[in-house]
Amino acid sequence: MTTQLDGFLAARSSLTKKQIDRLTLQVSLQRGGNEGEKGESRSTMSGVSQGAYYRVLSQARSNINQALYTVLLCSRIGVIQMEDLRRLLDLMSKAPSEVAEGDVEQLSALVAALVKRIVML
Repeated sequence: MTTQLDGFLAARSSLTKKQIDRLTLQVSLQRGGNEGEKGESRSTMSGVSQGAYYRVLSQARSNINQALYTVLLCSRIGVIQMEDLRRLLDLMSKAPSEVAEGDVEQLSALVAALVKRIVML
């Protein structure tokens, strides 16, 4: 993980470390081109076969799709209030990519409290 906050979020997500790594690599390569600096493929850069790379990437996409549909369903049946979800998303979008070490604990506690409030029944 790139930051302590990313590690906090990853530990509580349904994505595995390998899935996060593949997603991160995929996004990075899409922003900077289709291949690495030396013409390496995605699978070579991640140290796995091409089939394994795309299988893990597919599993990660599936997990993300399921998570989004879960949030949508919970919103429709009244388990999640959209205003609470908006607050959480706004908080995460405003958090800088690098958060000072002391601030990470406060931000993590705030995120945890908002998530707990959102799923409180």
